[in-house]
Amino acid sequence: MSPGFLLLAAALAFLDGESVLPWAALAAAVHELGHYTAVRLQGGAVKELRLTISGGEMDLDRRYPLTYSGELLSILAGPGASLLLALAALQLGEGREEGWLLAGLSLCLGWFNLLPVWPLDGGRALLLILAGFLPHDTAAAGVRACSLALGAGLLAGGISLLTQGGGATLAIMGCWLLLCQFRERKMGK
Repeated sequence: MSPGFLLLAAALAFLDGESVLPWAALAAAVHELGHYTAVRLQGGAVKELRLTISGGEMDLDRRYPLTYSGELLSILAGPGASLLLALAALQLGEGREEGWLLAGLSLCLGWFNLLPVWPLDGGRALLLILAGFLPHDTAAAGVRACSLALGAGLLAGGISLLTQGGGATLAIMGCWLLLCQFRERKMGK
């Protein structure tokens, strides 16, 4: 766990109350378990899982490489696990507040991760798809441009909501996604 992850957990506990944090942690754990399970079922191995302010970052052991389609499946398995957890929470919760909370958190996590923004799952999937048709550097430049545009759009929308008395969540997410673009991290393999 990085210090940024611990800071994020503390901020969530402070802003949303202690009752949300365990459900958010469960939603995140199931999401990462979806990725991990897909990697393992395809013969891959996980070298390291880091929990950072950017979320879960999984380093695969390159001695057991995945195919492009296998890597794409592993990327999409996290949001898929989030969707399954949301459905299960609704079924098992049967109208209870905790079931609705877990379902909502899982859906938000899964859908948010599908945004075509690097380093989210959607951005990674977009890079793999584009790299199948374009040179890697061109595909990475396209994903970077898409990431910057969506991050800026979310920040602008969040600021607009703030000026109208809305919450800060969308602006914070847009700012975070923009900051991720400037973090030193090579895209792809």
